Amino acid sequence: MRARKVSGCDKDNCPAVYITDQGTVLAQGMPVTQVEGVATGPGELVVELPIDVLRDAVRRLDAEGASA
Repeated sequence: MRARKVSGCDKDNCPAVYITDQGTVLAQGMPVTQVEGVATGPGELVVELPIDVLRDAVRRLDAEGASA
């Protein structure tokens, strides 16, 4: 799998959104646990990222037609 950054800062260790060559999306952020209203399954991890990173990613993906 290959991924390219769509939104986030220019560093490697900060909240970001990526699109993969498989047509999926990856989110990079701080892991969170025990969040009321969120249930995770085996092997799942929940990450937190700023809403503006997500909004920027959606805006950019819409603008480019969500191509990988």
